[in-house]
Amino acid sequence: MNPSVRGRRDDRQRRAGLIVLEPLRLDLDPEEAVRERAEAALALGVGGFIVFGGERDQVAELVAHLRARAGRPLWIGADLERGAGQQFAGLPTLPPPAGLAAHPAPGEAAHLAGAITARGARSVGVDLVFAPVLDLDIEPANPIVGTRSFGRDPIVVARLAGEWIEGCQQEGVVACAKHFPGHGRTTTDSHAEIPVVTATGRGELEADLLPFRRLAERVGAMLTAHVAYPTLGVDGPATLSRPLLTKLLRDEMGFTGMTVTDAMNMSGFLDAAELEGDEGDGNADPVELVDPAVAALLAGCDLLLYPENLAATIEAIDDASRRDDRVAARLDEAIERAAAVRARFLGGTLRKLASIARERARGDSPDPGAGVSDPDALEAAAISMLSIQRRGRLPGWMRAGRPIRVLAIWDDREMKGRPVFGTRFVEELRAAGWQAALAAPDEQPERIPSIVLVASTPQAWKGTAGLTRAAAARVEHAIANPSGAFPVVFGHRRLLEKLGGTGICAWSTEPALELFAARKLVADAEARA
Repeated sequence: MNPSVRGRRDDRQRRAGLIVLEPLRLDLDPEEAVRERAEAALALGVGGFIVFGGERDQVAELVAHLRARAGRPLWIGADLERGAGQQFAGLPTLPPPAGLAAHPAPGEAAHLAGAITARGARSVGVDLVFAPVLDLDIEPANPIVGTRSFGRDPIVVARLAGEWIEGCQQEGVVACAKHFPGHGRTTTDSHAEIPVVTATGRGELEADLLPFRRLAERVGAMLTAHVAYPTLGVDGPATLSRPLLTKLLRDEMGFTGMTVTDAMNMSGFLDAAELEGDEGDGNADPVELVDPAVAALLAGCDLLLYPENLAATIEAIDDASRRDDRVAARLDEAIERAAAVRARFLGGTLRKLASIARERARGDSPDPGAGVSDPDALEAAAISMLSIQRRGRLPGWMRAGRPIRVLAIWDDREMKGRPVFGTRFVEELRAAGWQAALAAPDEQPERIPSIVLVASTPQAWKGTAGLTRAAAARVEHAIANPSGAFPVVFGHRRLLEKLGGTGICAWSTEPALELFAARKLVADAEARA
């Protein structure tokens, strides 16, 4: 091939790559493999990355290196619904939205949580946060929303999410609200299949749409749901629906930011490869049938997140843009929209990130943790402590000096990289002078009262909103302890209600919340005495 022709083709592919974000899995892969993947992606012209896991300083150095290597603006995104520490060790963690809503001053807590999250994100070079969730917590059987939602009242959700967004974006990090047009009514997980939201009419779904409608002009980005909405005339996932993403979100709601796909490795998206045409407008398009990524672009998506095959996705977009003027126009529009969002929400932050990247490339970088202050950690701790709720009275045996066993029942998919569940809880009780001991996994202590820790949170591919059968049997047996049992739930308060209503709800499984739940219990016991 003529070198000049090859050069023009490479330029087009790099342009197509600007709307794709590649995953970097420091939580799963060795750093060397992650760096190789990142270098290959940069060579393809990728628009940025979504980063999972890693230590604070490690991530900061990696991101600075990638920005220096790229020679162009990059989006560095991360799922940080529970603070930057959700992904990056060494940064503060926070309660999930349900916990923030339970705080005595929920608006202030949500605003501060957004700001703390943004400062932590910015310290490692992340400028796009996939949060907050705007879905309503209206379906108890929903396996993927639950505590990730600010609640069931759409007005409350809009108000608290708005506070979180303002706190985040005032710190120079773009918030990405999700999952448009609403994942709250689903009973299946879009990671595993295409959920279908049924309703009697459009009016019934207006509650789901209200938070998105109220925040459309304030948030920098919106993430789409791989969910079907037949009531809205959409039988395939919203991610591929022009009527929803362009006509409803932009034309009707006035959204001017970036529309981002949910991860394209999810079955809710991949299964759509068999769908035909652009749902709702009756205009089937041969280009749309070639590749779902192209269909997502035509529907109105500006950033394509986590493709299964980066090179193939970029090739498909490049090929379609050369054959179809509409695809080329949408590609131009998506790239221009990203630039507009950068200018509106980042401003001086971009210059600061570029400067840090250049300094680190020269080897004279500042502290990778710059910008993460002790006050943020203290504020995050205070928010966490105040979000934890106790329901009912403490039993009489709940006191220092009384032998107590702690049974820790873990019902989540993985616990890689975290301390053994229950360890921090017991350590904190013992530090307060309690005679507490962590029971062995299969131990069922008799004649000794038990604190029963239950970890069960919304997780991708988990497939259930409640306890699995095995965990439910263990919990039931533990709670039936004739010497007494007191549950501490690290999940939704609905689970606590099912266990009788008396106990502590600590919302999520972050080790910090384990620590603060123990402190809450000790403080309440001492106050009673």
